[in-house]
Amino acid sequence: MSKKIIGSLLGVTALWLGTTAYIGSSTESYLKNYVEKTNKLYAQYGVQLSVDSFKKGFMASEAKLKLDFSEPDIKEMIAQTVRLPLEINYHIENGPVFFNNGVGMGASRINQHIELSQYVVDKEAFKKIFKEDIVISSQSNIGFNNNASFVATTNKIVAHLEENTKMELSPLHMEGEVDIVTLQGEAKLLIDSMFVRQGEDILTAKNILIDADIKKVYENGFYLGDVLFDVSSLTSQGTVLPLNLEEAKVAFIMKIDGDKDDMIDMQFNVDVEAGKSKLPEDYASLKKFKLSYALNGTKLKGILAFQDFTQRLQAKQQALLAQLFASNDGSLNEEVFAELEKLQVEAQEEMIVLGAGLLTKDKTNLLVNMKLLDKEEKESSLNMSVAYVGDELIGITAKALEEKFSKEFLDLLAIDLNVELSKAYIANLSDTLKKELDAQLQMGAMFGIVKDNNSSYNFDAKYTPRTLMVNDENRSEMLQMLGMGLAQ
Repeated sequence: MSKKIIGSLLGVTALWLGTTAYIGSSTESYLKNYVEKTNKLYAQYGVQLSVDSFKKGFMASEAKLKLDFSEPDIKEMIAQTVRLPLEINYHIENGPVFFNNGVGMGASRINQHIELSQYVVDKEAFKKIFKEDIVISSQSNIGFNNNASFVATTNKIVAHLEENTKMELSPLHMEGEVDIVTLQGEAKLLIDSMFVRQGEDILTAKNILIDADIKKVYENGFYLGDVLFDVSSLTSQGTVLPLNLEEAKVAFIMKIDGDKDDMIDMQFNVDVEAGKSKLPEDYASLKKFKLSYALNGTKLKGILAFQDFTQRLQAKQQALLAQLFASNDGSLNEEVFAELEKLQVEAQEEMIVLGAGLLTKDKTNLLVNMKLLDKEEKESSLNMSVAYVGDELIGITAKALEEKFSKEFLDLLAIDLNVELSKAYIANLSDTLKKELDAQLQMGAMFGIVKDNNSSYNFDAKYTPRTLMVNDENRSEMLQMLGMGLAQ
């Protein structure tokens, strides 16, 4: 029950924070625009947001929104913990000058203070998890040019999830600016600290930041922009993570850009610093790990179609899974299970076709870059690019695509791969790993696959259709063996 309450409250709170970012206009048009866009963005979840009432006054206006779900399975799940329909009341100060809660200027301003316990079905269960209510305070200011700025904060959150599980969050702080018509804008969520204990397992995170800069939003929810997730210190004890960390740093960055030709570039970066962590013996010398991968030159039309497909698939899966164990005795519904298996097969075929629809000759490429830095500042790296050089794949079946890729694989891709292993980096590895790696590298050097450059070992391969160069030598004879393997 505690997990259901937490999950439902997180979802409803996220929607509430989003609503707070836009509401506050003294005219209904802004409000209705937000409601319309929200319903479109979350249509696959059956979200039904509506303006229940709007009373405009000279100095202030009153608005009431209702949030409900038309998708029965989702509604049933949320209704177990949250009272539906969810009613949200707003008191709006009309501009251009505000006097309450500090003097200010703008089209309108809203101040709100709510307690989450008033929205739950079982208040007693809520109080057992949260000894103190979760209080959210917010202020939104609507400017004169469709721009809105907002700030929202909570009190400290302490949750007793189970008998031996406790979670503590420092007060959450959210702020941002957004265009209330286009939904473009920036939002930040900051959490000073998070502490989770489950028995002897402990996880502590400090200075958590989520920063989203949204530059364009499409009707199905796909967007262009940047998202940053950053944790300045991560410490773990016990089995909560595969290894014990101490003051590790983690950053994840996602960038999605588009150009005038409706081509999309997506880049993902992961940066990890070990800090004072004691890593397993084979990786004890590792200080930093950086991974960057990018998918460039994909068709916007194809991405939007893929997004629509995943949303439809998710809705169908949720409906079938809800029916799978719907019987009172908890037995498996064989007919529903067969239908679910059929859906998975059909989805896999459609996914292959849609994936092919993303490809554009000489434009679509995958880039992967990885760097390893040890405590002696010695670096090793991997750089790879895979480009699609085949014809565009439109109006073709999944079966035909599988046959084409198995028969023509060597004509569809161009690959550039470079791996550099510093000998000084290898010297700092564990004796076991170093011994295994040395044997493999020496064998590779013997066959001309690996190049010994005194200070490092290098592997450089460039492939264009039917031609393979390894360390500047033509090794195209190796392609025949590869082609035979792919044909099997």
